[in-house]
Amino acid sequence: MPAERRLVIDIGTNSTLALLARIEGSNLEVISDKKATTRLGEGSMSTGRLTQEAMRRTAAAVARSVRELEWDKAYLLGTEALRLAANSGDFIEILRLETGLALNIISGSKEAELSFLGAMYNLDLSNDNIILIDVGGGSTELVAASNEKILDSKSIPIGALKLLESLPDDTEDHYGYYTGRGIDYLMNPQAELQSLENAAIIATGGTITSAAAVIAGLKEYDPTRLNGICLTRDQLSGLAHKFEHAEPAQRQELIPFDPDRAELILPGLGIFLAFLSIIERDSLFVSTGGLRFGAALYPEKIQS
Repeated sequence: MPAERRLVIDIGTNSTLALLARIEGSNLEVISDKKATTRLGEGSMSTGRLTQEAMRRTAAAVARSVRELEWDKAYLLGTEALRLAANSGDFIEILRLETGLALNIISGSKEAELSFLGAMYNLDLSNDNIILIDVGGGSTELVAASNEKILDSKSIPIGALKLLESLPDDTEDHYGYYTGRGIDYLMNPQAELQSLENAAIIATGGTITSAAAVIAGLKEYDPTRLNGICLTRDQLSGLAHKFEHAEPAQRQELIPFDPDRAELILPGLGIFLAFLSIIERDSLFVSTGGLRFGAALYPEKIQS
C-alpha cells in the first residue's frame, strides 16, 4: 500500500488538535501536529448547549487546518462536548459548510480504544500489562490492557475544563476540591476498571504532557523529549501546589509554551492525582500520543 497523508482533527471540549501524518503500513511519520485552544465546551456543562461563539471559533480553527494542510484523507472527530450537547447537529452542519467534511462524534468507548492505540504507538515499555488514563477537557478515559489487547475501558464524564467550571466561587482550597471531585467520579462503581498486576500506568492528554514539559524545564514544547518519561506522584503534587499558590499571570509564566492551558493544569492534575491515590501507585509514564494518533493509524476503527 502506498504512503498516505492523513489529517486527523480531534475536536475536544477544550482543545482542537490537528495531526497531519504520513502513514506507510504500520509506520507513522508526523508532518505537522498543531493545537488550538478553542474551548468548544465552554459553558455547556450548565446549559447543555454549545454557544454560537464557541462553535464559530472552533469551526474556524478546523477549517484553517483543512485548508492549509496538504492531505490525502481527512477525519474529523468529536468527543465529550459534542456527545452531550443538545445542538451538536448545528456544529456538524457548520463544519460541513466550512470544510465539506463529515464530523464523526465518537462514543466514549471508541475514544478510549483509539486513545490507547495512539498512546502506545512508539512507546517503548517492557510491561505486558497497561493501564491508560487520558484526561481531556470534558471526559477522562481509562483502559486496562494486557499484551496489547484491551480488556476493559471506561469513559468518565469529568475533565479539566468541567472541573474548572464547577469550582464554587467561595472555595479557597482549589487543590483539595479538584482532587476530591476526581475521587468522587473515579470511585463511582461505573468507573471501576479491571485491575492488573504489575501494570505500567500510562498517562496522556494535554494536562500531563504540559505538566511533564514544565517539570522538565522546557521553554518550548518538544514531544520527543517527553514521550515515555516517568513522573512521580510527588512531582505532580508539587507542581499542583505551585500552580495553586501562583497568581494567574504567574501561572502563565510557569507554562510559557502554552499559557492558555495555565488555568487547566491544576484541575487536570487533580484528576491524575486522585487516580494514583485510588490505585495506590506512586508514578506514571507519559505518552505524547493519543486519540489523533490512533485514528491516523487505524481509521477503519473510527466507525467500527
